[in-house]
Amino acid sequence: MTLPLRCLGSATMLVALAAPVAGQDQFGRSVAIAAGDVVVTKPVVGRGPAMLYVFASDGTERARLVVGRSAETGEGVSPSVAADGARVLVGSGDPGTRLAGHLFGREDGGTWSDQGSLPLDAARRDAAAAGTLDFAGILRILEPPARIVALDGARALAAVVGGPGAVDVRVLERAQGEWRPAAVLPAPAGADVRFGSALRLDGARAYVGAPGLGGTGAVFVFERDDAGAWSEVARLGAVDLPPGSRLGEALAIGDDVLVAGAPGFDGSRGAVLAFARDASGGWTEVQRLEGGEGGDSFGAALALSDGELWVGAPQREGRAGGVERYRREGGGFTAAGPLSLEGVEPGFLAGTALDLEADQGVVGAPGADGGRGRAALLSRSGEGWRSVRWVEPMARLRSADQGEIRCEEGEAAGFGCDNVDLLSFVSLADLGSAPGERVSDLWGWTDPATGREYALVGRTAGAAIVDVTDAAAPRFLGLVRANPSGARDLKVYRDHLFFTGDGAGEHGLVVFDLTRLRTLASPGADLAPDTVYRGIASAHNLVIDTGSGFAFPVGASGGGQTCGGGLHMVDIRDPKAPTFAGCFTDTEGLIWQGRTHDAQCVVYAGPDEQHRGRQICFASNETAIRIVDVTDKAQPVPIGVATYPGRAYVHQGWLSDDQRYFYMNDELDELVGTVPRTRTYVWDVAELDDPILVATVDGPDGSTDHNLYVKGDRMYQANYQAGFRVFDLTDPERPQEIGWFDTTPYEGNPPGFVGAWTAYPFFESGTVLVSSMNEGLFLLRPRGRPLIP
Repeated sequence: MTLPLRCLGSATMLVALAAPVAGQDQFGRSVAIAAGDVVVTKPVVGRGPAMLYVFASDGTERARLVVGRSAETGEGVSPSVAADGARVLVGSGDPGTRLAGHLFGREDGGTWSDQGSLPLDAARRDAAAAGTLDFAGILRILEPPARIVALDGARALAAVVGGPGAVDVRVLERAQGEWRPAAVLPAPAGADVRFGSALRLDGARAYVGAPGLGGTGAVFVFERDDAGAWSEVARLGAVDLPPGSRLGEALAIGDDVLVAGAPGFDGSRGAVLAFARDASGGWTEVQRLEGGEGGDSFGAALALSDGELWVGAPQREGRAGGVERYRREGGGFTAAGPLSLEGVEPGFLAGTALDLEADQGVVGAPGADGGRGRAALLSRSGEGWRSVRWVEPMARLRSADQGEIRCEEGEAAGFGCDNVDLLSFVSLADLGSAPGERVSDLWGWTDPATGREYALVGRTAGAAIVDVTDAAAPRFLGLVRANPSGARDLKVYRDHLFFTGDGAGEHGLVVFDLTRLRTLASPGADLAPDTVYRGIASAHNLVIDTGSGFAFPVGASGGGQTCGGGLHMVDIRDPKAPTFAGCFTDTEGLIWQGRTHDAQCVVYAGPDEQHRGRQICFASNETAIRIVDVTDKAQPVPIGVATYPGRAYVHQGWLSDDQRYFYMNDELDELVGTVPRTRTYVWDVAELDDPILVATVDGPDGSTDHNLYVKGDRMYQANYQAGFRVFDLTDPERPQEIGWFDTTPYEGNPPGFVGAWTAYPFFESGTVLVSSMNEGLFLLRPRGRPLIP
């Protein structure tokens, strides 16, 4: 499962739960200049925790500031950062919305440090604490409303935007060394007002954008009197704005001038409205600047300093983006031409965020490199603005294919480890990935004729095939292309690869004859599938019972016969001619009733004599384990069901070789707080109609667990940011961890949905394949079993 990733403060997808391109780091989503240093946010947990990068004006990196407890909790931050002098305030991402933001400051010696968090509402509770673990409650934890912030001296503003209904803006003040709520700026009545989407603070005057008000948007002006009371003194808009203009989505202030962006104006061509304040305190619209092309989103970001105005148009020219410059002359602004940004490409979204201070500027481009993000630093001299350099987050990982690297003193080629050696690593780039692609599931195939071993890796663009026979020197062979998907599942039956794609439209079940690899003429080429089963559109997972010759796409959506998201049964005994065989739709489910997330289906040979020889599925159905007899595809028969205390999301599991035990993971229990650390559940299924939970095993930290498989007396787990873990099952009810390899060499192992997706342990060679979403393909070798205390 891949639940919605934090993406610009909103869920990437709520139904398919897997975007074609996952939310990446989004470096550059918000930017600020603080006393000559440039601060760029990386607001989401991707390649490392959410953090602020601080650069000198020449682009030299000064500091990386981890935000809050992101490295432990996996919380992101909101796309809002405000600077005042040598301090910056970034909006919080805590799911309980207890905090307004996190404050950082630069000391006299140039060192940046954490100066604490600003409270918002101590009375708020997250969904887990409130006991509301329905899907809506879980989404509130995964996608907390954005916190928008402003900062000026000992005063700050904070708004919660993105939750249900209108929310007031809070005024916070610092006194006697502590920040405390001081006042409330009341929101107007009505839904989708988005009050507080942009904030500016200038001493005793606060400006609040409400781009949803009245369908066109508005800007509210509040002032504080000498007694400390705040009151609304103006509400700025324009009667001739068309619906959807979104006035107030961006704000900038100067001497007695307020500039407000309306990026939705005229079909998202965009506009900027300038309002002037007269001597009596009244406000009047004095100028309107309009974007040049439809869809540019001109006015999505603004920066104003020393009489120069920058206006971001991030959707311009195929979402490459751009920035227009204006000079303030007399009572208005005069066009000064576009800002020259070298190397901008389609998809960069340059101009999403801006800041400007005297002769220094910064432009955020969070879409660059497929969502990894960049920021352009600029400086002004007598000849105008010049580009200093592009800055980006931490360096990309490089492939390691020069021979086996032993795990020594807890490390192998920069990756943390214990008792597991690195045979090789293939980066996303060397898997043929374009910027923004990631990997998801994988499987393996051994050619029965040649003995060669192949990794079959789910890539956003399709299924990548890698020859791993020489595990120290893997070779990328080609790609079976399919509709883009960030969540694939792959399996093999009778020398044919089968794979699905979630959130991928009319994808179908793709079939590729792997024996074609024996005569592959040109490695690296696109490989056409042999057939596509069209009985489904998109599906999240794929189950194959190799004993019976049936496939079971599950979590199907978007078209075809979805079977309610349950077991969609396909006869694949003739791999190139799959045929529909039947459905099983459960009464369980969390995302929707009836949805199966994953399953293992077998010709049963376990201890329950009553069911031997039958085709049995052990289905992880989100809210329960369901055991069902699918021998008769027209009339499946439920046998048993089981759940457990602290259940959040029944994700996936695998049987022991003797089919006595079922080892299972819950993908959300760590994240929502029903368990303290990564937990594996051990079920005794000796009687299929009465599964019994006999043990739980906790990991060393709170990372989220994903897929696990069992081979012999070992269990192999892929646990997202904790990477690959291997357990000894000599005592099947007391699994003991005996080795690990961290595929994400960043700070912390918080819960969340990035990192190791699947570990494939079934090669006779002993090579274990591990896919890691933003990193690539790892080839590992666990060592012999150490003594277990």
